[in-house]
Amino acid sequence: PRAEAIIAGTLCLMSCYVQHPVPLYAERVADNLNRMAGAAALTPELRAICRRLAERWDAIRQEAGQRVERGEIVGDQRAFH
Repeated sequence: PRAEAIIAGTLCLMSCYVQHPVPLYAERVADNLNRMAGAAALTPELRAICRRLAERWDAIRQEAGQRVERGEIVGDQRAFH
């Protein structure tokens, strides 16, 4: 996929996470950021930013998973493809 499509999808997922802070959204954000970190079409600076953000979003995913385990939030059961 084109970089613009991945960026747009990632921004949408970030918005979804704000509304529904479940691990699945954070995991998808981290995955997309990791994909962008390796995209040759992006500048080295943007790839570095994506790499750092991917690490942060992985930590956010872990935190959300812990909140689900504690029963503080309900995990999203929808399937994403």
